[in-house]
Amino acid sequence: MENDERRQLLLGLPKVDLHRHLEGSLRLGTLLELGRRYNLDLPLDSEASLAPQVTFREGQPRTLDNFLAKFRADWYRSFADVERVAREAVEDAAAEGVVYLELRFSPEHLTRESRLQVLGVIQAVCEAGRLAGEDSGCQVNFLLTFARERLDAKSWPRIVEDGLRCHHLGVVGVDLAGDEFRHPNRLFGDFFARVRDTGVLHVTVHAGEGTDAGSVASAIEVLGAERIGHGLETVNDSRVIELVRRRRVALEMCPISNYQTGCVDDVSSHPLPRLDEQQLAVTINSDDPAMHGADLTDNYDLAVSRWGFDLERLLHLELAAARAAFVTEDERRQLLQRINAGYAACRGQGL
Repeated sequence: MENDERRQLLLGLPKVDLHRHLEGSLRLGTLLELGRRYNLDLPLDSEASLAPQVTFREGQPRTLDNFLAKFRADWYRSFADVERVAREAVEDAAAEGVVYLELRFSPEHLTRESRLQVLGVIQAVCEAGRLAGEDSGCQVNFLLTFARERLDAKSWPRIVEDGLRCHHLGVVGVDLAGDEFRHPNRLFGDFFARVRDTGVLHVTVHAGEGTDAGSVASAIEVLGAERIGHGLETVNDSRVIELVRRRRVALEMCPISNYQTGCVDDVSSHPLPRLDEQQLAVTINSDDPAMHGADLTDNYDLAVSRWGFDLERLLHLELAAARAAFVTEDERRQLLQRINAGYAACRGQGL
């Protein structure tokens, strides 16, 4: 199958994206407009001049530090700005064939420069995102992301309380992200115990992205992670592989992201296929599609072109993602039916 034809087929498949950051999903044109409006210190002559500052470009250092430096908190100055970027992020996901999205965002990040009220920001993201989802046929839930570098024993529980107030708007869980090296999982045990005590918020943790498999193990055993963001290093430790399998912890893997941040030398050597062969719950996700210049469909295309995955193997990963989604059992049943029906319509077509 020709590349364009294959992409059109992949684009039409119903997809689940469990790991997508709002802050990494901002349209370049929107950033240019907001940058000019707020007179930000950036090259704002055109999208082309701005792009290297806010997106990954080949030739730049493939390091996590280089990538994280592209995240800025000064785009958001009003609730209207927050609503706009949330709406656009969901619209873009739906255009990629995403039928279920868990959009994660950091209330701290979105309020750092604007001084907007945290509860108001959470409500703005959820209401705008859900409305866009209803209009485009994409079910959307939300995760609150906390950055390891900003641990605050006073403000974090308050943010969780604000998230609970928005549970009816789709806030279903809490995510931990950031520098695993300097801020290990053991520092966050008390906080995540409080999250689990809510009884309604789920837990996912970025772990094993650039450290070692021990970080994956402690995310599960100390923090109670039900899913792991990335989890690349799991492949190097048989004990952790068994732990992930036994606890039925899903791995939210983001192949193109992992290449751009230098976590893998080449996408062909990415551990996802090997972890899938170990019968772990492995999923493919987008991470920060606008910043990567690569959406979820591009990650699927990579799985086909570089790993030789066919439709049946892609379906296997999609069903794993649906089973790992933070949804009710009725919602999960409907999601599984939607995915199976979408793939059945394409069955018999080669990739």
